[in-house]
Amino acid sequence: MTKVIVDGLGSMGSSLAEQLESNNYYVVGIDDNPSTTQIALSENVVNEIGHLDAETVKDADLIILCTPVSVIIKQINTLKQLHLNPDTIIMDIGSTKGEILQAAAGLNNFIGGHPMIGTERKGIVGRDKNMFKGTPFFLIGDDSLAAKVEKLLAPLGSDFQQLSAKEHDYLTAAISALPHLVAYALTDSVDKMLPENKLNWQNRVAGGFSDTTRIAKSNPSLWTDIIMSNKQQILEGLDDMINTLSDYRHDLENGDTESLNKKISKAQEIRKKVGESKNG
Repeated sequence: MTKVIVDGLGSMGSSLAEQLESNNYYVVGIDDNPSTTQIALSENVVNEIGHLDAETVKDADLIILCTPVSVIIKQINTLKQLHLNPDTIIMDIGSTKGEILQAAAGLNNFIGGHPMIGTERKGIVGRDKNMFKGTPFFLIGDDSLAAKVEKLLAPLGSDFQQLSAKEHDYLTAAISALPHLVAYALTDSVDKMLPENKLNWQNRVAGGFSDTTRIAKSNPSLWTDIIMSNKQQILEGLDDMINTLSDYRHDLENGDTESLNKKISKAQEIRKKVGESKNG
C-alpha cells in the first residue's frame, strides 16, 4: 500500500489527505493542533497521526509539506537530519518556490509543487477532497520526479504542469499574490472612504464589491508569509498596478471619456479570454 505523509492539515492539506485516503492510500497526518488531528482521525481524513521524525517517515513513498513557506523551510531542515529511505519523494505545496528550493538544496528526491486553488476556507473544517480536480498543479523540479509525483497524486485529478522556479514565482506573483493584495487594499480603501460602517455600507454592497474582494477573506497570516517570500516580483507587479491606476485616474481627471473607454474595453476583452483554454 502506498504510504503518504501529509504535514499540515489545513484546508488544502486535509483535502489532499482525504482524497488519497479515500483511494486506499495509507495516509499519515501531522499537525500541531490537537482538535485538527482529532477531526482528521474521527472523520477518516487520515489513517494515523504521526510526527516529523524518523519513525513516522520510515518507508514513506511521499512526504508532502502543506504549511506556510516559512514553516516549510524549517521542515526541510528537519528532514535533512533524518535518515530517509532513498526512494522517498519529498514535495511541498507552498505558494512560492525560490526560497524553498534554495533551502532544499542537497535534499534528495525533493520537488516543488503548487496547486493553483483559490479558497478563503480555513482549517480542516473547510476541506473539500475534490478541490484539486481539473485545476492546474505546478511541479518544479526533475522530469523523472515530476512523472512519479503525477502518478502518485493521480487520484487528485489535477492538471499537472511543469515550470521552473523563476517562471513559477513570476507567474504566481502576477495572477495570485497581486490580486490578493489588491483585494485587501480595495477593502481598506472603501473603509477609509466610509469609516466605521458609514451609511451602513457593509450591509449594502452588491456583487461588484463582493466578487472583487472575496479573496480578502483569506487567512492574513498565510498571505503575509506568501507575499513576503516573493517580495521582488510582487513589488514589480505593484508598481505596474500603481502606474495603471494613475493612467485611469488621469483620464478621469481630464474628462477623457474616449481614452478611459478604450482602457476598460481592452481589459474586458482580456478578461473574456481568461480560462477559455487550458492551453491558452
